[in-house]
Amino acid sequence: MKKLIYSMLALAIATLAFTSCEDVPAPFDTDYHENGGSISTDPTGEGTLASPYNVAKVIQIIKAGEQTDKEVYFKGIITNIKEIDTGQFGNAIYSVSDSKEGKNPFLVYRGKGLNGQKFTTGNEINVGDTVVVLGQLTIFNGTLETTPGSKIISINGKGSTGGDETPSIAPAGEGTKESPYNVAKALELTKALPKDGKSDNVYVEGTIVGTPNIDTGSFGNATYDISDGGSSTVTFKIFRGYAFNGEKFKAGDKLKAGDKVVVYGKLLNYFGNTPEMAQGNKLVSVNGKTKFENTGGESGGDDTPSGEGATGKEMTFQLIKSGAIGSITLDTNKYGDQNVSNESTWYTWKFNNITYKGARICLGDGTWGEGLQMQGNASDKSKQGFFFNADAFSKDIKNVMVVMSVKKTSSYAPNYSFYVGDSAHPTTTSINAKPTVKEGEGEYKYYTYTFDLSSGSYKYFTLANDKVGAAYLMKIIVTLK
Repeated sequence: MKKLIYSMLALAIATLAFTSCEDVPAPFDTDYHENGGSISTDPTGEGTLASPYNVAKVIQIIKAGEQTDKEVYFKGIITNIKEIDTGQFGNAIYSVSDSKEGKNPFLVYRGKGLNGQKFTTGNEINVGDTVVVLGQLTIFNGTLETTPGSKIISINGKGSTGGDETPSIAPAGEGTKESPYNVAKALELTKALPKDGKSDNVYVEGTIVGTPNIDTGSFGNATYDISDGGSSTVTFKIFRGYAFNGEKFKAGDKLKAGDKVVVYGKLLNYFGNTPEMAQGNKLVSVNGKTKFENTGGESGGDDTPSGEGATGKEMTFQLIKSGAIGSITLDTNKYGDQNVSNESTWYTWKFNNITYKGARICLGDGTWGEGLQMQGNASDKSKQGFFFNADAFSKDIKNVMVVMSVKKTSSYAPNYSFYVGDSAHPTTTSINAKPTVKEGEGEYKYYTYTFDLSSGSYKYFTLANDKVGAAYLMKIIVTLK
């Protein structure tokens, strides 16, 4: 009898537990760890335009440790839209699932709109829309998601065909410098290649569609789509190509929608269903010109203060990214595994023959500011971003100019600490400075701080965000005595 009572009691507790769990809604950023729930929909698809992965297949691939280093096609129903930025970046964060109920969602992180175009109205996508997306699959801190820069191929069956439509423009050109292939001809020849087949080097011309994805860091390449006449209907992908003469893209080198380009490289029928120009191609001309007007100098952009009166060189956030010398990389809005207590996880770079190190830093996504983002927390040291010069300057520091950015619509002002000392990574002696504020032509205002060190003898400094809220560094200028 006692055993029967215990059994009934255990059954009642179990029933209560299961009932309670059903009432708890899943968070937006669902975590898929190894002990997560099973996938209710059968995984299907081949990752191609003709047969995109469903969300279950995407989850299966990533959980198996097979995150893709190339873009794949996947299809799902939008179940949650977290954010649509219609400003400078024009991207969105949203979730897709195989069902409208939103079970087992997959996160599209900072993805572009139809055919790679920027979001401009915020009404381009809605919950319930069925989308086909082209992007890379990854996992970050347990969250399954795309890498930034994916693009929507179709919405409810309408949109780009990724090169599978019959071009309305006749194929033309001979693939030479004097007579480049047009996009229609490049597609025709590429589709005729065997699976993963490559051609010899040829010249192709077209007009850029959408926003190019340009890396000015260690890789220095760009991925973008071109079409005949700038139409978004039939496009040809230029995959991870270099700038003029095969050189890496540098800060300031710009490509944009509407630019007419000639590119030199090999045609590739990737997987037998994705025509593109193979990695390693190079630009021949942009709008008839064979060099960038802005050659990627040390300035951080037109909207930032010029730093008049400073005699030092400008270390912009672009140069901080491109100057990387370690294995740790700078991601966008993600601090990765950077640990303030473990120097091996710190980001390291070199500028003007000086080595710098930092932790809890990344590239801002533009939501609250642009530039190098430093995490901030007033009480938790593990979340206090910082960077410092690891090498001593050749002379004592006279002054340091720091330029921070903040969204114009924000009432927040940068709040951080500036330390100086006679050894690397000082954190004791702080220097204060009052900022001057200037509004740029775009979305941001800029705070310029000049820290006067002329009365002391210091060869090291630390910029530390031991305050509340992230700070966004545009550039820093060190002037020596």
